[in-house]
Amino acid sequence: MNEKDYFKLHTEWLKFKSCLYDMNTGLPVLHVILEDIRKMLDEYGKLGIMYIDISKDIESLYGWQIYDKLVRLSANRINTLKRELLPSSTIIGLTGVRSGEIVIFFPTDKSGNSLNVSMIEKIIHKMNNDLETELPGWEPDYVFSTRVFRFGYSFIKKQTIIRTERLITSAIEKAKRLIDMQKEESRLDRDLNLEYIIVNNDINIVYQPLVDLANLDILGYEALARVENAGFLSNTEMLFSYAVETDMLLDLERICRTNAIESIPEKLNGRKIFLNSSAKGIYDPEFKSSKFDRFLNQHGLSNEDIVIEITERLAVSDYIAFTTAIKILKEKGYKIAIDDMGAGYSSLRTIAEIKPDYLKYDMALIRDIHQNLIKKDLLETLIPFTERLGASIIAEGIETEGEYKVLRELGIKYGQGFYFAKPAFPFPEVKVKK
Repeated sequence: MNEKDYFKLHTEWLKFKSCLYDMNTGLPVLHVILEDIRKMLDEYGKLGIMYIDISKDIESLYGWQIYDKLVRLSANRINTLKRELLPSSTIIGLTGVRSGEIVIFFPTDKSGNSLNVSMIEKIIHKMNNDLETELPGWEPDYVFSTRVFRFGYSFIKKQTIIRTERLITSAIEKAKRLIDMQKEESRLDRDLNLEYIIVNNDINIVYQPLVDLANLDILGYEALARVENAGFLSNTEMLFSYAVETDMLLDLERICRTNAIESIPEKLNGRKIFLNSSAKGIYDPEFKSSKFDRFLNQHGLSNEDIVIEITERLAVSDYIAFTTAIKILKEKGYKIAIDDMGAGYSSLRTIAEIKPDYLKYDMALIRDIHQNLIKKDLLETLIPFTERLGASIIAEGIETEGEYKVLRELGIKYGQGFYFAKPAFPFPEVKVKK
């Protein structure tokens, strides 16, 4: 065999292997281990199944890299726990490549005792506690409104009249139904928690300054929501992420806008208030009517004092309706900012069409920019695009003097971050002196 044929054959083998084994965890997929499961069932007559579902919320919030890392660390930890809790004959696999759904098959407990519900629930309790609290290398600062790990279980009993593969599939489906029931109960809890927050106006407002990088004058303040209630949705990012999936999003955003205006601690004196809105929230009838305009006037503010900051993380599904809604806001005198540039789905076409007044570049691009030439070059290429739109760049997440100096040297107009001031109430002072 010549070298060309060898590499061709090797490539084909890797493709084939990637369909059988998950490259992230090294675990086999279900159809690879079916024969081993059948042999174990023939030997013991009865098997227990644990089905572990790792929440997909993490991937939607923090990206596939973080999710893959969690799945990989979880699989490694489960293999360790297998040696502590289960017999050596235990079989572990995934329902599919990159699925994040782990299945475990075992005939007895560690001591060889026959399986029962109480025994499996004790094993699950131990495994869940270990994964939730002791998983090495996992980022402990992330907070989720739903459980990261969910466990289901069932049993397989050998039968002569039903094909073993269908027995296995049926048992897995039963284990999954237990997880689905847990998710439904959790969703009900979150709905009630969100309703409580809205009904009781359980939202406080803090403000963070946006600073002119050339002279450190304050452009304005972003109003940020903070939840008093310490329930499922006490983390603000998770609160809004979950609210998007419900019909309560507009109610929540209205409360945040109202509180942000009513809480302004002093006269603005030409500075602006940045109010966050989801892409969905732009369609709020309050914006289209004069209701919000009148509310601002009642508090001594004009439409020109307000910047509507739209998150980029929601894809625009109806381009015409979205641009029409933006046009109405701009005609009323509101300024428009696009948040999280570089972290979401908005197309350059959409941005060019709506002509925002500000583009807020995500902190992932800004972090350590003074030490990363690629980030610096990338941001530098975006400056002419922003200028042609007639917009100003706001760099988010500035935390160090090095980042600040590089951004100022690049000619970035405005910045925001802990280097200048943390969100606070009343308006915080800028720490950096002119």
